[in-house]
Amino acid sequence: MTKFKQFLVPAVIILMGAGAAFATNAAKDSQSASVQGYRFDSVTEECIATKQCSTIPGDICTWTDPSTSVTYSLHNRISGTLCGNQQLYEPASH
Repeated sequence: MTKFKQFLVPAVIILMGAGAAFATNAAKDSQSASVQGYRFDSVTEECIATKQCSTIPGDICTWTDPSTSVTYSLHNRISGTLCGNQQLYEPASH
């Protein structure tokens, strides 16, 4: 019985460590989920969905209008006519 207990305690510790590692990895993956980036169109006065961005800090998520060459910093959306001020970032390439 003593040998069984000597084996059981390290086995439980190893399993707990492996579980914690998987949980940490899953949490990192959920944080990197992409979010929709929006820009404010002053002509239509609407917050327009432009491209997928991320909330994980990195390069600023931008979009360039091909007809005017104006570059917009993309943000979150509060409502159809109101873009938020949360800065978004380019998604990490895997």
